[in-house]
Amino acid sequence: MKYPGRLKYPHVFRPLRIRNIVYSNRLCSTTMSTVPTHTHISSTDYGGIGIYDKSLGGVAMIGMMYHGKGGPTGYEANGADPFSKYNMDVLRESLSVVKQGGALAGFALGLGNTIDGQIYSPSGLPFARPYSRPTKVIGKEEIEILMNALLEKARKASRFGFDLIILDISNDNLVGHFMAPGFNLRKDEWGGSYENRFRLGKMVVKKVREAIGPETVLELRVSVTLGVKETYPFDEMLRFLKEVEDEIDIVNIVTGMDEYHDGNVKLCPPIFEPHLLNEEAAKTIRSECDVYVNVSGAIMTIEEAEKLLAEGAADLVLLGRSIVADPYMPNKVLEGREEDVVPCIRCNNCYHIATEHFNTCCSVNPRIYRENRVPLQLSKSANPRKVMIVGAGPAGVKTALTAAQKGHEVHLCDDHDELGGKLMIAGKGYLKEDLRRYLEYLRKQVEKSKIHLHLGNRSDRNTVAEIDPDILVIAIGAKAIIPDIRGIDNACVIQAADLIEQDFNTAAKKITILGGGSVGAELAMELSRLGKKICLIEAGSRLAGNGNELYRVDLLEHIGRDPNIHILLNTKCLEIREQECVVVRKGETKVIPHEQFVISVGMKNDMDEVDEFFGLVPRTYYVGDCRRVASVTEATTEGYFLGAAME
Repeated sequence: MKYPGRLKYPHVFRPLRIRNIVYSNRLCSTTMSTVPTHTHISSTDYGGIGIYDKSLGGVAMIGMMYHGKGGPTGYEANGADPFSKYNMDVLRESLSVVKQGGALAGFALGLGNTIDGQIYSPSGLPFARPYSRPTKVIGKEEIEILMNALLEKARKASRFGFDLIILDISNDNLVGHFMAPGFNLRKDEWGGSYENRFRLGKMVVKKVREAIGPETVLELRVSVTLGVKETYPFDEMLRFLKEVEDEIDIVNIVTGMDEYHDGNVKLCPPIFEPHLLNEEAAKTIRSECDVYVNVSGAIMTIEEAEKLLAEGAADLVLLGRSIVADPYMPNKVLEGREEDVVPCIRCNNCYHIATEHFNTCCSVNPRIYRENRVPLQLSKSANPRKVMIVGAGPAGVKTALTAAQKGHEVHLCDDHDELGGKLMIAGKGYLKEDLRRYLEYLRKQVEKSKIHLHLGNRSDRNTVAEIDPDILVIAIGAKAIIPDIRGIDNACVIQAADLIEQDFNTAAKKITILGGGSVGAELAMELSRLGKKICLIEAGSRLAGNGNELYRVDLLEHIGRDPNIHILLNTKCLEIREQECVVVRKGETKVIPHEQFVISVGMKNDMDEVDEFFGLVPRTYYVGDCRRVASVTEATTEGYFLGAAME
């Protein structure tokens, strides 16, 4: 059988006809858009993240958000006109790219909230959180202006060549603000009761259907709840969907908001949120409404997509970050190559709002945002070399795999018996399901390659002499920092990595963790889940200072309400004793009892150890944590480009 995936995942690869269009399978791409004002100098921008590859990767439908010439009002929802004279040239070519692999093209549009640069809202409340902007109370005149603009775009989109219209009233859309009692404080016919708050939503759906006619497929994108305290309840959204079901064909469901970061962690769930976040809501909507259901929300694997479809939770599945990590996932699975699918680790670094632009990229797919620099297929080197890599962590393995793809003879060395380096520790625990899948992916790719493995022995200058490489890469990782604190050598003290490597269950009942970075904070949550009592001490003013913004927002939401975790910020440890430690906070000295004391104050590179390998081979490089302690993101990126540059 040419396509074994059809047998293994029959619901995923079953076609679906809706009106006059046919979905070749049940996998769709979410409208993950790029931002007109953000420049990615190595990318060809077709308006969505990885659109070129997604169009060839096998999804049945790709949602497009308009992306034109740029500028502060470059978003469709902010009033930009995708059908103006010159923007249509951009739109036409973007549409051509989306359709080049046979996918359906859905055009996403929504009711704007901006007129001539002024943001409007139901009640004049600040827009967005934490980066809020002032708004004016919207009136009937402004609603009419925005409605007319929406309807004109809907009419033109239905004639332009799009296969369906995605009417987006989710997230931060003005319609959702009217629906939510915490955002809508009005006392007129637009506020108060359910009927008043949902009046605009019903109007928008009815008028868009009239504008596009009865034959065009209309998908309505909604947030089942906004994921913030101001939200409407799910029961009201369900009632609304029942009342508009005759006007729509598909309901596209998400949870949360975008520029409200406390809601964004439900829209793009970090590792603290479960997979299949909207499964129950989807089941309810599908059972009670006469519409097709297209569901998103941390659907990370093809097995999860099959489960949702087989159990009747949805008719279609929306993939977001999972096909940023690997846009070719559908075709790989169809061909029976699941082991070659690059797993998403849910870091949210592909999302500029999370990273604050500090490092916007994909942690596991170097091609994202760099399509003009990273080819689909690496060319073979004209002069194959012998490459030796010392260290089989994420940076070393990625360098090895990339160099092997170039046709070099690669020798990968590590003193452990298994590949993975720090990933073997970082991937432990209930929070790290996604990272474990990435580790297994790397191991499988090495197993399938021609890389020569030298495991279980520490490499040194003699090992280099024995292998005699043309190119030497040092990727030995970093070592834990041991702070200079009185009592650090007491028997109760253990490094975080050592505790994780052993077993969380071996930890004591009452634990103090020194260091509130991502490792310390996640460790506290893992231990709390087992009923341990934790005091988390951090010298700085916030937890997880090394994490991106959405990671921190969601971490604080979860850890802050955990009754087993007591957090002390701006606190310095002065002394560790066998059953207590002494700290100072705001000038006050405190004694904190413990049964075990865990050190988690970070890592540092060992330049003396790195330097030992230099001078042996003229072409010697170092990469990953041994160069600069960072993350999987930097390790993957640096490893890829070093391997790709070897000639």
